[in-house]
Amino acid sequence: PVHGERFRSGDDRHPPYLSAAKERATPVVMATATIAPRHVFGAKGDVADNVTYVDETTVAYVAGHQLVLFHVETKTQRFIPGQADTEAITAIAFSQCKSYVAVAERAERGVITVYDLTTTTGSPRKRVLASTDVGSKEYVSVAFSPDGKWVIAQGGAPEWNVTLWNWERCKQLACVPAKPLGSDAGAVRQVRFAAHDPGLASCAGEGLFRTFKCAESGVRALPDVKLPPAKSGASKNYTAHCWLPDDAEVTDGGEEGAERRERCVLATDGGELLVVELNEVKATIPCARSDSKGVDCVIPYGVGGFVCGGADGTVSVYEKTDEKELYKRVKHFVIKQSPGARVTALALSPTDETLLCSTDDNQMYEVDMSNVDVVKSEDIECSLFTQGHHTQGVTGVDLCVRKPLAVTCSSDKSVRVWNYLDKADEICKFFAEEAHSVAFHPSGLHVLVGFSDKLRLCNLLMDDIRPYREFSIKGCRECSFSNGGKYFAAVNGPVIQVYNMYTCENVGNCRGHGGKVTGIAFSADDKRLISTGLDGAVYEWSLSTFQREKENVIKSNEYASVAVAPDDGYVYAVGSDATLKQLDGEDLMLNEEFALGTDRGESGRPTETFTRVRLTNGGRRLFAATSTGAVRAYGLDGGRVVGEGKEYKELRCHAGPVTGMRVNFDDTLLFCVGEDGVLSVFDVKERAMEGATKAGEGMVFAQEVLMTKADLEDIRSRMHELEVQVNELTLQGEYQLRLKDLNMNEKIKDLTDKFQGELEGERSKYEALLQEKNELEMDFADQMKTTENKHAQAMAATESSFQNKILNEIERYQALVEEKEELNRGWDEQNTALAESHDRLVADLTEEFAGKLQDEQMHSETLRLQLEDSRAAANERENQLEEDADLEIDELKEKYELRLKEQRDVSLRLKGENGIMKKKFTTMQKSIAEQKDEIAGLFTDKKNLYATIADLEKDVAGLKREIRDRDETIGDKEKRIYDLKKKNQELEKFKFVLDFKIKELKRTIEPREQDISDMKNQITEMDKELERYNKSNTHLDLTIKDLRNKLLGMGQDVKRKQKAIEDRDSAIHSFQKDLHEATKHVQTPKRLAEEVKSLYAKHMTQKIDDKPPDKDIQREYNRQREYLEKTIDQFKRKLAKDVETHKKDNMALMNQNVALIKEINELRRETKMLRQSTSKASAPAPSAHSSGRLASKLGSRAGSRGGDDGLVREVETARLEIATLRAESDAKDARIAELEEYIAEGEAIPEPASVVRVATPEKASGAVRIPTLAASAEVDEHAAATRIQAVHRGRVAREEVKVKKLVSGALENVARGDDS
Repeated sequence: PVHGERFRSGDDRHPPYLSAAKERATPVVMATATIAPRHVFGAKGDVADNVTYVDETTVAYVAGHQLVLFHVETKTQRFIPGQADTEAITAIAFSQCKSYVAVAERAERGVITVYDLTTTTGSPRKRVLASTDVGSKEYVSVAFSPDGKWVIAQGGAPEWNVTLWNWERCKQLACVPAKPLGSDAGAVRQVRFAAHDPGLASCAGEGLFRTFKCAESGVRALPDVKLPPAKSGASKNYTAHCWLPDDAEVTDGGEEGAERRERCVLATDGGELLVVELNEVKATIPCARSDSKGVDCVIPYGVGGFVCGGADGTVSVYEKTDEKELYKRVKHFVIKQSPGARVTALALSPTDETLLCSTDDNQMYEVDMSNVDVVKSEDIECSLFTQGHHTQGVTGVDLCVRKPLAVTCSSDKSVRVWNYLDKADEICKFFAEEAHSVAFHPSGLHVLVGFSDKLRLCNLLMDDIRPYREFSIKGCRECSFSNGGKYFAAVNGPVIQVYNMYTCENVGNCRGHGGKVTGIAFSADDKRLISTGLDGAVYEWSLSTFQREKENVIKSNEYASVAVAPDDGYVYAVGSDATLKQLDGEDLMLNEEFALGTDRGESGRPTETFTRVRLTNGGRRLFAATSTGAVRAYGLDGGRVVGEGKEYKELRCHAGPVTGMRVNFDDTLLFCVGEDGVLSVFDVKERAMEGATKAGEGMVFAQEVLMTKADLEDIRSRMHELEVQVNELTLQGEYQLRLKDLNMNEKIKDLTDKFQGELEGERSKYEALLQEKNELEMDFADQMKTTENKHAQAMAATESSFQNKILNEIERYQALVEEKEELNRGWDEQNTALAESHDRLVADLTEEFAGKLQDEQMHSETLRLQLEDSRAAANERENQLEEDADLEIDELKEKYELRLKEQRDVSLRLKGENGIMKKKFTTMQKSIAEQKDEIAGLFTDKKNLYATIADLEKDVAGLKREIRDRDETIGDKEKRIYDLKKKNQELEKFKFVLDFKIKELKRTIEPREQDISDMKNQITEMDKELERYNKSNTHLDLTIKDLRNKLLGMGQDVKRKQKAIEDRDSAIHSFQKDLHEATKHVQTPKRLAEEVKSLYAKHMTQKIDDKPPDKDIQREYNRQREYLEKTIDQFKRKLAKDVETHKKDNMALMNQNVALIKEINELRRETKMLRQSTSKASAPAPSAHSSGRLASKLGSRAGSRGGDDGLVREVETARLEIATLRAESDAKDARIAELEEYIAEGEAIPEPASVVRVATPEKASGAVRIPTLAASAEVDEHAAATRIQAVHRGRVAREEVKVKKLVSGALENVARGDDS
């Protein structure tokens, strides 16, 4: 590893993580053109922990081959690119302080790069961590220790080793296997540090969960956790785990320095959660049966809680409880926009208000967690973060000239339109087929998309991509509009088809490639077309004659892309030989080759190849993309590459092969797409130190959009409705404001009068109180004088009594002093006697203990010798203990340094709180003093209030009188309310009558609804029967076509064989005749020999050889066969069209029959009602309302005459119309059957006879009586349904008879040898 390696960047104005991407170039002369990343549309969902909040406004995630730092407010991006010689980013991790980020990448030997994001100037510092002991090409998980000093990483297959680094010194501390010896555990998924203890780490995987003790001296595995087995007896698959930072507890009664209990949540692929503490499972949280889906990620949330996400886009929120499970699920919601996707990573903002969810289909969603406690689970909304991305590889890209838009298509069956100025996804449309290529018309109003089944030309509407023309080109991998937009070319296998954009007519085809065409490019004047293919050919075609004019073929190379210089001077092509070829535009001869400079694999083919090539519109720069996701920028001088292809800049931007490249019209931006599903936008600059130009600067983009007439009418109608609503609301608001103004003016007037009266009353009260105050002051002055006199007398009496008490106490004190002196003399005598006895006792004890001292000295010498022996043995044990203690001291030192740091922070916080409390104490003292003053004032106010109470009692009496007056007013209003209640009762009675009438009407409507539902069921059954008939007809049509083709082939074979037989018979007959003549000369051998020679010369006229048939004959045969096949296809399409027309006519007739039957039913019911009304004509009408309703129904049908005659005539007219329509339907069926017979027999189709509608006798004779109308209606309905079914069954029977006739006739013709 290189210590202190830095990025090289030309812009030092931004923080470290906002630096431009690192560029890789050969150490030759600096290139004249360079590119820098500007924006990335997409994300990489298969990276471990691929989304994180750096701060409240910055989100970090992986896209392509770089780490993106996205600013939420400004929507700007900055990039930390991956290493140039690595394959892809596999995992990322941020330290707890968000100052450092570790990026793990896949390479020949896995590598981890740690970036310091705190650098204020220049590029961010980095440390490269690599190990030869990891035994894998990648790291699947990375984590920082809580103090940010160590980095732990989980290696991948096959060895699955855990590696620990001190990243600041680039020192590897340990590398140990994650699996114990002899374990059959599978893949290891995650590695994590404990939330508080930097010396505790863990890893989880398939059937595995282990904890490790980490130190500078190495990594030691702790005893295995006893985990519950699965129901089947096998080990569980542990998919994710996390340590909870705020759930730590202190043991041993809360003593200082006690060990902290770290708690871990462990998730399984079955949705079960385990709570592990001190290497023991403390609780198990089972999953619900309805959502027993695996958990893929877990992160802490809030105080002691956590959030987990898993399969099918499920996210669950858990909070800490006092129950047995310790945690309870409080919310559970599903990301509905990505059905079936797995949530692979979660991230919470620093304030825990926003949750980011990353899924394995490259999408990111954000959830508002600020109100998650009050919102129901089903009401939680998940919205896209920034915009949606492609879920699979992007297969094509193109740009618009007149608008700042780019269009991409992907294997996920979607086509997206991006605005690269607003950095937004404007339109996204999903189709039923996979899209392979896309082209943008220069006007920005049309898009050409090549799908698996067809090529579609689509209109780009304001909010939709709507196809309006389809072309039968399957799997079109390349398509392009001409520079002027008049033509577009599409690849159909080895053929290039050119169409007119406005008429959609195929103006010509370019045939000549021996393999699939992989690249096409129009010349600047749209007169020529350059193409490349897998056959190693580069062809130039003339678009006026569609003939090949120039060519260059290298059969060993498979070309992938081609580009033409604006002046047509040079052509550039790339292919499978890992070289960039420069061809002369005059004759397409190879001028120069520029090698990619890659190694070759075991098969001899290059491990890295060029995939795309693109020129700027000005012809000053050339870009080439590779299969590893890199883009090279070359400078051009007069169309030639500068520096013989050695001067270039290379930027690694994608995690897979680049599948498309485009440059915008003003040559300031480069767009690249790849198989990683990412669209990358780059700034194109002349020099590396040049600042980024503003995209589209100096260009005026068009603002118009396409909109269909129907959409425009909808918008106009909606605008009209909104305008009407606005006007209504404006009028209503003005009316309400006027009403409020009137009410407020009245209230103001009332309040003014009221307060004027109250003010006068208060003034009189104030004057009365003032007079009373003066009287009270005089009374209190007299009382004070009386009180002072009484106080002076009491003081004199008290002084005389206390003088007598003092004299008595003085006498008592003198007696106590004399008693004290006598006691002191007695104690002095006792003290002298005690001192003499003590001296004697000390002398005796000295003699006794002198002998004991000698014995103790001898015993001490013996113990000293034993001590020396023990000390020597103890020194050895001490040395060993010191070594062990040093290790523990280092660990404790680090541990207690962390605690000391925490205590210092707590101390500083307490000092601040102490200062605040002092200020509060001073304030409280002041407030106490103020309260005392206020209490004194309140005592004064109390006296005043007692006086005020008396006045208020007087006011109460007045108010009581006022209450009596108001009671009288209330009584009057209650009488009025009673009257209104009576009126309300009458209205309720009227309402009851109306409800009864409504119920009667509903009972009348119910039979009609039942009839309608029966007819709908009948129509549904008939539709199903029609569908079955159509399917059987289609099957029969296919059978007929196959039989016709077989008959045609068999007839041709029979004719050929009959002709050959006739020729052979004639030849044999002639030979027999000549042979008979020769046998006459058997007796004369010489004559016989001459006859045999003449016989040989006559019949052996041709030399027999085995030459193949003539090519011209074969070509003519193929041409005739193609013509016949096209003719058959035309007949097939015509037959299908006729069948479809017949089907539509049948459906229209059925709909008309159903409508007429409904109308007949209504007429029957109305006739019945008319008869009932006429039979009861003498009786009075039941009610004015019902009679009016009946009259309104009859008025529209009876006319001015009224009665039964008009209604009967109308019913009869409808009946005749039904009969006529049925006759027309039968005639059409017969005509269709006749046309099908003509088509089957190959005869000319005669002109149809004009259909004449003949009036029936009933119609000519006028109205007819209908004695039993209901019975005849039912018969008509049944007859109509039976007739429709009979027609379709008859058609199937006719088709079967025709097929049998055709087959039998064809067999008879074959037997007879008939040519037809």
